[in-house]
Amino acid sequence: MAVYDQQPGFALTHKVAEAYKKDIESVLGPFSQYQTVLEPGCGSGVFTAFLASQGLRVVGIDRDEAQLAAARERLPEVEFRLADLASDSKMHEHRFDLIANRYVIHELIDPIEIFASWRSLLAPNGRVVLIENAWIRTDWGWSDWGKRTDHLPLACTQTWATAAYCLQKAGFTVKTCSWMHHTNQLTETRLQDGFRLFIIVAEVPQ
Repeated sequence: MAVYDQQPGFALTHKVAEAYKKDIESVLGPFSQYQTVLEPGCGSGVFTAFLASQGLRVVGIDRDEAQLAAARERLPEVEFRLADLASDSKMHEHRFDLIANRYVIHELIDPIEIFASWRSLLAPNGRVVLIENAWIRTDWGWSDWGKRTDHLPLACTQTWATAAYCLQKAGFTVKTCSWMHHTNQLTETRLQDGFRLFIIVAEVPQ
């Protein structure tokens, strides 16, 4: 298990998962509309387990083999692959109804390029679902990932607007940017004061 999996805001207890489901379906529609989902940056499989519990067939990818080993131990029935976030040619054998991830986009060095690479992996009418946190920048650098990513385009509080811009530049239509209201009401989802989750839904124009 990764160290950050044990911190507040990362675990998905039953109570938190129910709040996630309400918030996601309020902007995405019922999970039953979708079948397959690609999760770039799946890490040790915490969010993967939530997606799989909604009846979705998940393929998780990550560039860290140790993380994938933990994910495979947690979810032996799910397919996990070692790949970069931008994916690779082997992924193009699939077309996914959803591309979804959580706490990943702040790690992206070139989000426009990566978002553009995801377009060819989506089935017709496929969507992208991104969940991220809105940090106060002065509090961002206390963590290892904060120190590592503070200079990147989608770090910290500007992420909402900048991520939407990057998705649009990559050819997506942004359908929703909103707070995860049910989830944000739960104290166990907060890393510290000021921590709030938001969700972005985008699709390829038809």
